[in-house]
Amino acid sequence: MSGELIQRVIRRVIVLGLTVAVIGVGVATVQVAAQWRADAAPIDTAPVGMDTIAGDASSEMDRTTQLSNQLDGVASQLADLGAAVSAANDSIAGDADHAKALQQQLSDTKARLAALQQQLKTAQKRLDALNAAAARQAAINAAAARPTTTSTSSHEDEHEGGHDD
Repeated sequence: MSGELIQRVIRRVIVLGLTVAVIGVGVATVQVAAQWRADAAPIDTAPVGMDTIAGDASSEMDRTTQLSNQLDGVASQLADLGAAVSAANDSIAGDADHAKALQQQLSDTKARLAALQQQLKTAQKRLDALNAAAARQAAINAAAARPTTTSTSSHEDEHEGGHDD
């Protein structure tokens, strides 16, 4: 054994010995005090009569009956409280299961929302591309329509000018 372990054991033995000594001194002190009190107590009062003892016993029996009835009432209340706690625990367990189901639904809905948002972004990009293509086509169509109108009007001007001669 190491030196530190031996020191611990010695300290514990010393503490245990001192504790036993203190308890022994306390017991001896109580015995001595009880003996002094018994020696010093005079017996000047008359002993209690049997009628008084019987009356006290009867009142204590009544009190015992009342306390027993109160204990029965408390036991009934405790049983009711236990049933209520059990019902509350069952309700909590059901609520926890429902919350888990709702959490799963929320997760699924979030995933669908993310997919829909991605589809919406893709559709928006396609719409922007189609709008840009439509704008280009409209510009091409407008450009193609102008020279035809311009060539027609210059052609008409030449014809009109020729008629004036």
